[in-house]
Amino acid sequence: MVLFMGILSIVLIGLFFVVTPSFITENADVKHFEDNDYSFDMSKAWTVNEYDDLLKTPFLSSSPNSIIVNPVDSNQFKYYNGSVEDLTANGTILNTSTTNATDVVIVKTEITKHSSLPNGITLDDAYKSDSLYSLMYDSGKFDMVNDSVMTIDGKNAHQFNYRVSYVTYQDTWIEDNGQYIRILSQAPNSVYENAVPQFDFLLNTFKVK
Repeated sequence: MVLFMGILSIVLIGLFFVVTPSFITENADVKHFEDNDYSFDMSKAWTVNEYDDLLKTPFLSSSPNSIIVNPVDSNQFKYYNGSVEDLTANGTILNTSTTNATDVVIVKTEITKHSSLPNGITLDDAYKSDSLYSLMYDSGKFDMVNDSVMTIDGKNAHQFNYRVSYVTYQDTWIEDNGQYIRILSQAPNSVYENAVPQFDFLLNTFKVK
């Protein structure tokens, strides 16, 4: 009986990994992410938060409202010349005795789905629908660098590039049958140009289902 239960456990564990959905696949230096709503490619050095964890993916949504795409290695973008791990206590908490907050570089892309835009807001000024827009604008540090009309996967889109203090944002909105997908990328001004190729690669490969 014990042997049977042991074999059954092994079979169930094996079955668990067989039926685990694969949201991220790899091909050479490129990773491909795909869920029920859209797909895109990214560098192998980047990943989709949590969706690369085999133990978590069976419990994650195949149609998420929001995902985060960021570098696998926290050292990919940094001001500090040493290891980012040196800046933390136990690898988690910022050690302010050795650095300051600006040494920790946040470079990421957040993809969110929106069923509609607020009243009075259109695709041409969709960035204003951000819940923090008023705060950013009133800070006096909001600077619209440029905005452009574009097409992504055959769908109408509008991209806004703006700076707020020391951070630059690439804020892209795609209209899809009355609904919207926002692709918001950000990086500190000093490393933004290094991050743009990754942001653009994702956009250029983005497909809406």
